[in-house]
Amino acid sequence: MVHLFGLSAGKRVFGLDVMRALAILIVVDAHATVALKEYYDGAFWHHLLPDGVELFFVLSGFLIGGILIRTYEKNGRFDGPLLLNFWTRRWFRTLPNYYLVLTSLIGLALFRAWRSGLHHTLPAKGELIKYYLFLQNFATYVPDFFPETWSLAIEEWSYITLPLVLWALHTLMPSRWPRQRIMLTAILFIIIGTNLLRLVTAILTPISDGELGFRGIVVTRLDAISYGVLAAYVKHYFPAFWTAERTRNRLAIAGLALILITSFTASIVILKYYVQAGIYPSYVFYKRTFYFPMIGLSMALILPYMDGWRTATGAWARFGIARFITHISLISYSMYLLNLTPIMITFLERFPTTSAAVGWAKVGIFWGLTLILSTLLFAYFEKPVTELRERMSKKEPTLLTNEQVSS
Repeated sequence: MVHLFGLSAGKRVFGLDVMRALAILIVVDAHATVALKEYYDGAFWHHLLPDGVELFFVLSGFLIGGILIRTYEKNGRFDGPLLLNFWTRRWFRTLPNYYLVLTSLIGLALFRAWRSGLHHTLPAKGELIKYYLFLQNFATYVPDFFPETWSLAIEEWSYITLPLVLWALHTLMPSRWPRQRIMLTAILFIIIGTNLLRLVTAILTPISDGELGFRGIVVTRLDAISYGVLAAYVKHYFPAFWTAERTRNRLAIAGLALILITSFTASIVILKYYVQAGIYPSYVFYKRTFYFPMIGLSMALILPYMDGWRTATGAWARFGIARFITHISLISYSMYLLNLTPIMITFLERFPTTSAAVGWAKVGIFWGLTLILSTLLFAYFEKPVTELRERMSKKEPTLLTNEQVSS
């Protein structure tokens, strides 16, 4: 078991590993509070943390965007074969793990129902099929079963939508249009189009209907990864700006400040103050509309700095911190799939939280199981299956192994 926690990482960008590790640790930390039940006091600092899933979206967009741009520029075109190769490589990375966990959860629920003689609590067959097609939250909020898959559906449809828009623009736009302009048009088309959809829907829907669950619905979040893609665009076409140390530092400071402000102003911890001040409708409208581009852009602002943080030095390297961060980054997808429904809901929630001590014991077990099982899943299934894509698809132009492993 010990050697598993020293998994080979190859050449990676340490700053991007920090972002990915931070994202999954925030997500798992939030899910860990489920074990505490009424003994969770809603720690104030939790509300200052950025949204881990939104951080994943932006980072995924940055990596995927870089691959798309380099593929487009290297080949001078974007056609059917390139589209198919792009999707094949993405699906080898995401689908096997997802289908394994999804099918296992369904099988376990059916087995438990058979043993107990009771009817299972799974959604109807038609709803379950949607999970295999990433349609479970396409136009409505995700059902109670395996609810964390809402973000995976958004990412998968984003991986489909952006390349299709790029292909359409490359095909339809005049030949005199440079590829740089076509790429920017594709990115802005998705960002502006999705924001307009949210804005119009927010205006036409009564405030009494609440936030409308926009955060977790595919059609209202197709721009989720596009802010990271926009950052990849800047990196590729404006390298001097991207690599300037002063620019990186200033953007990182501005990005961190905006992340804190955006996260806090959207937090439920200050909801009562909105109500007391009589501006609750403004809060709801903000959560329906401007929150999403603000959090996406603020996270994109820190990417130049994190992308420039190539290796771990000093205390990061000496005390094993870098090794831990890289390991968490490597197993982050497996952690996301396993931590909530398979470990917390299916297993740990079978044991009642009768006291704060029991709750914290469950939290400790939860973290231990998540780290161990995710490491095993990554080492013995996710990584070997992902490596198959090198034999099943054409290698994409890339700068570092980091982008091959993580995208």
